[in-house]
This record gives sequence, C-alpha cells and structure tokens, in this order.
Amino acid sequence: MTLIGISASFHDFGDYSGVGVPRPLAMVGAVPVILPRAMDALDATLDRLDGVVLAPGRDIEPRRYGQEPSPSLAATEPDRDAFELELVPRVLERGLPVLGMCRGIQVLNVALGGTLVQHVGDDPRWRDHPTDPGWKAWKTVEHASLVGGPVPPHPRHAIDVAEGSLLHTALGTTRATVSSYHHQALDRVADGLRVTATAPDGLVEAVEIDGAPVLAVQWELQEDWRVDPRFLRVFGQWLTAAAASSETSLSS
Repeated sequence: MTLIGISASFHDFGDYSGVGVPRPLAMVGAVPVILPRAMDALDATLDRLDGVVLAPGRDIEPRRYGQEPSPSLAATEPDRDAFELELVPRVLERGLPVLGMCRGIQVLNVALGGTLVQHVGDDPRWRDHPTDPGWKAWKTVEHASLVGGPVPPHPRHAIDVAEGSLLHTALGTTRATVSSYHHQALDRVADGLRVTATAPDGLVEAVEIDGAPVLAVQWELQEDWRVDPRFLRVFGQWLTAAAASSETSLSS
C-alpha cells in the first residue's frame, strides 16, 4: 500500500478538496490522505507516509519571502504557510518523494529561500502571461470536475520541458500545453532547485532537485490529465513509483 499525504487548503474549494487531488492518486493505485496540521504528530505522520503532495491553494504571505504585501495580493492562508514551511524541510530530510502543483511549487521555492512575483500582471516580463482574473474559468473547471462533465475552456499555454528531467521522463515529451490560472509565479529560484520547464515568456513552470525525488509544477496538474492523459503519468509512472521505491527502502 502506497500512502500519499496531501497538504491541502481548507479554504475556497469546498467539496473539490476531497476530490481534485485525491482522485488521480487513487486512479494510479495510491492511497491518498489529507494531512492534519497537528505539529506534535507531524513526525509520526511522516513515518507512515511514502510521499507528499503540496496541493493548490491561496497566496503565500509575502513576508515569508522578505516582501511587503502588494495591492495585487490575493487572499492568504497563514496557518497553512506555517505548517508547510515546517513540513517541506522535514520531508526533504527524509528523502520522501514530493510533488507540488500551483501553490505547491511556490511554497517549495519559498521554503528553500526563493521569492515570488506577487502578481504576474504587475511584472513587465510576464504582463501578457495567460491567467484567470477572479478565478472565473477555474470555478467552471472545478464544477465540471465534480459533476463529471467535459473540461470547459480555460487559459492554456505551451511549455518547454528539459530533456532528461523527471517531468520529461514521465511525459515522454519536451513539449506540452498546460493550464494557467495562477496570478503568482517564481521570481528568484531557490538554491538547489533546477528549472525543468518554462513558458514561452520564460516564466518558470516546473522545478526539480537533482538527485532527489522532488518535482513541482505551476499548473493545475490534478486537472490537466483530463485534457492530456499523459499528465496522469506524473502521478503513476513517477510519484507512485518513487513512493513505492521509498516504501521498499524504508522497510528493508
């Protein structure tokens, strides 16, 4: 049994929180569990996990990466920030596989000392980057996902994937298209992270840690398999396989 812990938001998503990220994990044979934020039990919880997912959610409090809040900052979740900035180093220290998506790539970067662009529309480099103001398109996709309907139109763009990266190995391609709902992005990439996918405008779309089972992406990976089935391989051929390997090594 491969047990994957999900660090999830308890805001905004409603019923989707219990479906969106857990579903592709269950589809590839993993057992998904939502992580409690009981710090006294964190080590005991991690002792039983084979991998961790850093799920989507709200903006990270900018003071966590040395900035004052900008007028474009959206809602934050400080309690989750505190939990995940403690969770990430403990997970990395244990060598557990980590998969981040949307906010997940951002919290990984911040936990390792990187910074964020608080709003891509305020940065001349990425002013034209596809996004979803007010998350209007996202809400239609979220609803369709819950009721089993087709994926509605939403912002997408191409990415270039670094050859030989974990992402490349999982997808089997160096080119794909991904969803783009986010309004924040990585700015200064933390030491130790390697950029393994970018948008045409240069915005960072995926990072990894060389020699470690760590992959994080900027798009809503938990939904993009519904558009391009190859994305399910990230959950199966990469995360679950890496987690099963971790489980075997810990039990030997």
